Amino acid sequence: MGLHYRKARSFVILLSGLAAIIFNNTLDGYSALFGITLVVAALISILHIFVYFNKPMNEKFLMELLLDGFSGIIIFTYSNSNESFFLTVFAFWAFVNGLFYLTSGLIDKKNKSYLPIYTLVGISMMSLGFMPLHFNHESLGSVIYLIGFTLIIYSSANLYLMFKRKQDIY
Repeated sequence: MGLHYRKARSFVILLSGLAAIIFNNTLDGYSALFGITLVVAALISILHIFVYFNKPMNEKFLMELLLDGFSGIIIFTYSNSNESFFLTVFAFWAFVNGLFYLTSGLIDKKNKSYLPIYTLVGISMMSLGFMPLHFNHESLGSVIYLIGFTLIIYSSANLYLMFKRKQDIY
């Protein structure tokens, strides 16, 4: 199965993480960019499903699609969307993606040779996802860098595993 769409999804998330660090956005502006990133990532995943509908897919891929789409759309449609809501959505998204990594490494037998990568990325995504919720108002300006590094770690691990294994991460 071709991985072009999966790699494109990871590159979109990588660009979003780099934009968070390079452009030094505020959380207000970045929440819209993150929402757009997740909606585009979900659309790329839908395109992948349409192209490879007759191939077997892992359930985590479909849950990842729903997670991206739900998290991206909820940022735009929630009426009281502010910085704390964005941080909550980001924490949910990062925790669940970290959980996907952790369970893929620990449970799936085909991923045993890459167990350290799956475990480290899974635990770091889960912990880095909830760290922004614990920032106080004085240090809230540096939370954008933490979000950017989290997205870079996630997408870099995706790309590394896809290029190294020549198959999907799940």
